[in-house]
This record gives sequence, structure tokens and C-alpha cells, in this order.
Amino acid sequence: MSAHGAIIEWTRGDQPFVDKRYSRAHIWTFDGGAVVRGSSAPASVPLPMSDATAVDPEEAMIASLSSCHMLWFLASPPTPG
Repeated sequence: MSAHGAIIEWTRGDQPFVDKRYSRAHIWTFDGGAVVRGSSAPASVPLPMSDATAVDPEEAMIASLSSCHMLWFLASPPTPG
């Protein structure tokens, strides 16, 4: 059985927490060493509290599903003929 891991880091800095106007930008670090900037989608949380250049969780989910589907297709045995 394989194990997978990721570290999600978010820091508020000096932004107040009670007014909910803090940045949602964060960092994803994966067990293989890849680092990806993440954030809420600007459609969900307006700029500047979101980072439009970062990957939002919905995009990451679509990319993950698409990647799994592609890898399943690529691993399929060739058809005879």
C-alpha cells in the first residue's frame, strides 16, 4: 500500500483575523518536493484576499481527476491488430 502526503502552510502575518479580510493564499508542499502556491478562487473570495495566479482547490481537484484518467488510459494494454 502506498502513502501520500502534503503539507499545507498558511500564515496570516499582521492581518487582522476578525474582519475576515486576510489573504487566503497558502503553499502546498508535496512529499516528492514539489511546491505549489494555492489560494481560494477569486470567484469565491474577492481579490486581494485571493491570489488569482495560484491554484485553487477546485482546479486542483479537476487536474487530479484528469491526471488519473489520463494515466489509466495510458496504462491500458494495446488493442490487438
